[in-house]
Amino acid sequence: MKAFTKEQVERFESDGYLFLEEALPPDVLKVLNDEFDAWVDESRSHGEPYGTTIDERPRFDLEPGHSAERPALRRIASPTELSAAYLGVMRSGLAVDGTAQLIGPNIEFSHSKINSKQPGAATEVKFHQDILFEAHTNDDMLAVLY
Repeated sequence: MKAFTKEQVERFESDGYLFLEEALPPDVLKVLNDEFDAWVDESRSHGEPYGTTIDERPRFDLEPGHSAERPALRRIASPTELSAAYLGVMRSGLAVDGTAQLIGPNIEFSHSKINSKQPGAATEVKFHQDILFEAHTNDDMLAVLY
């Protein structure tokens, strides 16, 4: 199934990225935001990174200065392992069909994470390209960011 128009594919091939407005329906976005808000509320009862991923890393990373009064949940590793809603978005037609349309049908899901930028947060993640951190022979990779 074609997820993108010919013009969008040409733009991707020319610019190296696509920006899609309203890529997620409002009802799906609301569920994701509600789950994220619940994780922020849960983080209020923790004073250091907590939870464990499959590879033994902390699942929920907290910024220095995090407190119950001023939660600073910085990152959630692998939300697709915790949430049917996040897993559903990863498996959605736009993410899967669009990726296959741009780089071919042999695709593999690598990982998911949420980098949170809470109001007043100290952590800053500046614009960067992940290709610097991957094997340079993998020129058929792309990141799907929502």
